[in-house]
Amino acid sequence: MEEDSPTTTVWIVTIILITISTIRLLVSLKRDKSNIPWAPGALPLLGHALKYRKNPAQFLLNTREKVGDVFQLNLAGKHMFVACGPSAQKVIANAPESIMSARRAVAVIGMEESLGYDNVHRGTDLHKAIVKGFWHSKESERVAVGFIEVLRNSLRIETSSLANQQQQVEFITLIRRVTLRAVIEYFIGSFFLDRWDFNFIEEFMKFQEELEDVTAKTAVMPRALALPLLLWPLRRRRLKLEQLITKRLEENLPKTSNEELGFWLVAARYSNCPGEVAHFIIGLLFAAHKNPAIGAAQSYLMLFERAKPGQQQRCLKESQTLLSEPTDLFLQESCPTLNRLCLETLRLTAHSIGGLRTAGQDFSLGEKNFIIPRGSTVALAHIPSSLNANIWRDPGTLDLNINSRNRSKELYRNDYTFTVFSHGIHRCPGQRFVMVMAPCTVAILLTEYRIKMPDNIPPLCFERATLAQRAGPVYVTISENKHGD
Repeated sequence: MEEDSPTTTVWIVTIILITISTIRLLVSLKRDKSNIPWAPGALPLLGHALKYRKNPAQFLLNTREKVGDVFQLNLAGKHMFVACGPSAQKVIANAPESIMSARRAVAVIGMEESLGYDNVHRGTDLHKAIVKGFWHSKESERVAVGFIEVLRNSLRIETSSLANQQQQVEFITLIRRVTLRAVIEYFIGSFFLDRWDFNFIEEFMKFQEELEDVTAKTAVMPRALALPLLLWPLRRRRLKLEQLITKRLEENLPKTSNEELGFWLVAARYSNCPGEVAHFIIGLLFAAHKNPAIGAAQSYLMLFERAKPGQQQRCLKESQTLLSEPTDLFLQESCPTLNRLCLETLRLTAHSIGGLRTAGQDFSLGEKNFIIPRGSTVALAHIPSSLNANIWRDPGTLDLNINSRNRSKELYRNDYTFTVFSHGIHRCPGQRFVMVMAPCTVAILLTEYRIKMPDNIPPLCFERATLAQRAGPVYVTISENKHGD
């Protein structure tokens, strides 16, 4: 008699754990007095997991259409409440941490293992404090100039590694590498990667790729199975990276002046030892590079995929102006169409689920007397508001008309209509950086590089716990413009 294969054993254990989770869920639901409606179409044992995994954004949009802005889900035994509308999200996002806890929620989905305990419980506060200090410093007055410099340098390094101008490269991956390198140089310092015989960019990209995949799978998998199969191996990979970063810091910080360090490292090193700084660097790079990179790459793709020729020309002219006379992008005066391109792209690629909370007590939403029971997981879904026709006219359209009544500036300034970033008491500390980095990246690509796009660009894909990526690779050829080209 043949022994069961490892794959068969895993499937058996998975089914058993899902069954146990579902039984526990059913028992808890009998005691549940919440009057919040359920999403329709749940399957036995798996609940809504398969439908959600297939197309998260469309599933959320369809469910909101059927049952309203707040509903309950069962993801293979994981029970959660989902808030899709501005009013419910505002109430939840502004509740104190003791009542609606983001830290407890991300710990449940494995972030204590993947990013580490201190990144979950101390890291965000550290980053917020450092970033707040930066925006009150004189250095912030030259933020566009600084990012243009590091992005140019990063693009040259990454594209020069291509064998020849006809070599194809996956576009979003390239821009993620470029942005990661730029973030390291600007936040940490150029010394970090300089003359290091270890390919940190490559290893961190692999770690990030695995982390995103693990996070997506853990969301629809019993924790007892996710820990040994996904989270613990990822934790070991992170710890190896931390050891390498610690050694790099210990070797270089004593001989490196503050003037040669990035603003983040200057602040972080004074209150933390190298090992702690290394731990927080993992969290910093995870949070600081991925969405600016995806937002920039998608903005460039959407400009050629959906924009009109006249709008493309305006973006090119504004890019030339921006690079010749870098200014405060938040005023939106020198590059309004380019800025709108990035805003619209971020709206159209917003996270399916962008924030999680754990209810510390029975929580009233104030809508139809809806009650979220204590201990429940609550998800803030971003993409439904971004594609809500009651908020955005023609919501699926990339609207680059800066004078259009369909897209008032107030809609983008409102955290609960433009739900791209974390909001409320956990407001995203990197939001302003994204709105510098994305336009600057697009501007450099438009004016200083020749990029040959594929005939067909794959559609958006919302599977990952990031801004939407693409359903397949986007292979391009890219080369730097020479003077006179």
